[in-house]
Amino acid sequence: MTEAKLKAVPAKGYSKLKPELRGRIADLVSLAALAATGIALASGSKLDGVWLRLPVLCVLLLLIPGAWFVHRKLGNKASPVLSGGVAVALAGIGLLSAALLKASGWAGLAGFLAILGAWSLRGSVDRAVVRGRDLKAGERGPITVIFEQVESLAAALVLVLLVWHFGLEAFRIPSGSMAPTLLGDPVTGDRVLVDKFAYFYRDPARWEPVVFRYPLRRTDPYVKRCIAEPGEQVLIAGGDVYIRDAGSGKIELLRKTHAAREVLWMPMVGEVDSNTQWVKHFMREGDVDYEDGVISLRKRAAAIFPRGETDDVPGNITDNDASFGATETPKDRYNQHIVGDVRLRAEITLESDGECLITIVRDEDSYTLELRPDTGGCKLFHGNGDDVYEQVSVEDTSAIEFGSDTSREVWFSLADGMLELSIDGEVRVELDVGTPLLDQLRARDKEKSIDLAGPEALQIASAEPGGGRQARVELRSGEENGAQVHVLGIDRDVYYVGRTLEDETGSRELPFQASLGEDQYFVLGDNSPGSADCRFWTRVTLFMKDGTQVTGSLDEPSQPEFVRLLARAGEEGDTFSAYHLLFRVAHFSPEERGDTPGDDGSIIKRVLEQLANAATAQGRAAVNFNTVGGGHVRVTLADIEHIQVQPESFVERKLFIGRPFAVFLSPRGMKLID
Repeated sequence: MTEAKLKAVPAKGYSKLKPELRGRIADLVSLAALAATGIALASGSKLDGVWLRLPVLCVLLLLIPGAWFVHRKLGNKASPVLSGGVAVALAGIGLLSAALLKASGWAGLAGFLAILGAWSLRGSVDRAVVRGRDLKAGERGPITVIFEQVESLAAALVLVLLVWHFGLEAFRIPSGSMAPTLLGDPVTGDRVLVDKFAYFYRDPARWEPVVFRYPLRRTDPYVKRCIAEPGEQVLIAGGDVYIRDAGSGKIELLRKTHAAREVLWMPMVGEVDSNTQWVKHFMREGDVDYEDGVISLRKRAAAIFPRGETDDVPGNITDNDASFGATETPKDRYNQHIVGDVRLRAEITLESDGECLITIVRDEDSYTLELRPDTGGCKLFHGNGDDVYEQVSVEDTSAIEFGSDTSREVWFSLADGMLELSIDGEVRVELDVGTPLLDQLRARDKEKSIDLAGPEALQIASAEPGGGRQARVELRSGEENGAQVHVLGIDRDVYYVGRTLEDETGSRELPFQASLGEDQYFVLGDNSPGSADCRFWTRVTLFMKDGTQVTGSLDEPSQPEFVRLLARAGEEGDTFSAYHLLFRVAHFSPEERGDTPGDDGSIIKRVLEQLANAATAQGRAAVNFNTVGGGHVRVTLADIEHIQVQPESFVERKLFIGRPFAVFLSPRGMKLID
């Protein structure tokens, strides 16, 4: 019998180097990767809140010496599965660390060196002697090579999946509640990567996006923005959020962080570069013209945004669909509220001895920026609606020298009670102007006696401004000469809707109030008119005749079968279905609804009758009822003795999953969420 011969495979590429040299290269690269990882751990992040880098770097800190030990100390004694799996795992975690380059340059460098380390360590071992089934006569076939690689990948996959499961997770955004920041629908919605380690080290921070388990069906992940923290009282009125600070006890108007501020500017109109946009969006007064993207304001002329229904009456800025149709929110929910927090971005060129006045009107207040080319010609005025104007921020504005015949980029904004002026990217004025409601609340709260979640604050917040709601941006010229204005964009702030009460005459907005307990957080969606968040969640408890009770949500996405049956239940000609009756009982007082105090019991009884009639009409005896824990029970409708509904206005600390830090598989491309 002929003896089989083992054929030597000639060395290629990196393997041509001497084993001693390959070993030294592997040692140096591994040491450099370990040092870079240590420095990355000690240094901070460029992006606030990207905590994923810590667990990734900690895993790298363990994997680098582990891989070095397997390849440099064990060498040929290590099985192919162990050596290949450790190398691939090191490369995979290194790739994850390198992806965090924008968060930390050292983390990116550590990841790059870890990938080089995995390659150099794997190549530092000559596997001339192998064991078991790997001992083959002659050349290895393709099946053997494929099996070896699959085996190594499987071992690496186990390690990577451990990090994936405990460290980060991918979620698809199913709804448009965070639009336009994050888009969500089954086809083109965003997918986000969530750092699940973030809240092991810290609590959720105000204004950052968060992922959590829906309190009324805890198998459903939701993504919203964290607004208020434990122990705080919350009041939403006029599109703004007011809190009583749990530490100082002082009533505050919440101001967004810089990162949230930039995200939550909602575009009304972009660069005005066509005659169509000019005619559609602006009302004109006096000697004003438009050509090639430039609005020419000659003497005593004006361009006012937005244009009204007629040519001689301006309109009001409202909460438009800032996603421009990219969400599934019903269109009748938009343009229902006047938004006075706006920003103008424009390139302005003053004529010689020219003058340009930019005015932001919010209800009874107006803020006018006067620009002249002479020294001290920049001024800022506040008007209170009675033709009384007071110059404000005198020192900061008078120091601005605007000049003539030179284009300057001007950003002028009012948001969260803060007036800001920026010229050519440099912030020149930041002025705390507050809001009339904040002034009224603080005036009545001298002894810190007002409960923001109580009736007195509700009464103050429900009052309409004397002159009614109004909001617009005005561009005006002087008596003699004017200016050329190229509008780069007009944006509005997010308008947080309170409670919307529907009745026979239509709908009206009422303030929203909540009081948070220990370990309770308040979250809102960026798409305020179309977000199912803490303002609208409703807990429903069914009390059965046998003494048992089941609890779940009254929201259709989490309770489809029961809610749809309620929505169809009602007598012919009724204004409200059984579902709307329950929602009104949970979120509005009898006085707000126009009912007699104490009527809630009779309304619940009426709902039960309507529910029984609807079930009989549809030939149904029972429905599936989804419970808080994520399961479901079969509820016999005839066995329901009583229904209890109440608002659920918070998320408990234990329900937070993590912080989304990146968007992927999105039509808008991959990006980090700052």
